[in-house]
Amino acid sequence: DKAKWHAELAKFPTKAMHFCIDRFEYPNRKGAYPIITVDWVEAGALCRAQKTKAPDGTAGTKRLCTEVEWTFACEGDDAAPYPYGYVRDKSACLVDKTWRQFFGGFLRGNPVKTAMLELDYLWQGVPSGSMPRCKSVFGVYDMTGNVDEWTESSYGGRKSILKGGYWGP
Repeated sequence: DKAKWHAELAKFPTKAMHFCIDRFEYPNRKGAYPIITVDWVEAGALCRAQKTKAPDGTAGTKRLCTEVEWTFACEGDDAAPYPYGYVRDKSACLVDKTWRQFFGGFLRGNPVKTAMLELDYLWQGVPSGSMPRCKSVFGVYDMTGNVDEWTESSYGGRKSILKGGYWGP
């Protein structure tokens, strides 16, 4: 109920946020398949290896978003339940694919070809940006579905949080 939610939302405190987020899943190229099987440490290193340039000309490096930043980029100012709005549309983003049983033994202690065949069997993702309606109000694609995305935890206890989900139910 959008009207009821907006009445509740008006009671919450707000805070200004300023950050940049890639438009597409890593490697941040429309039409490229997102990189998978990367752990949190590797994801952070991939970010830090990329140079950035701020509008004022200062140089820097990328970093993982905090989970609060990621959630805001997904939900927008309205804190909508889906990146594309208030009504769930299972055809907008890559969600609700049938779960495929994972055989972890095929990935450990076996030839590379066996592991690759298992990953090919499990993979149901699509190239980043290929589902044009799966876009947040800020123009960020694939925030729900396709692949899990690493973030820095915004709360105590854990350093890393996966956001967005993959294609499973």
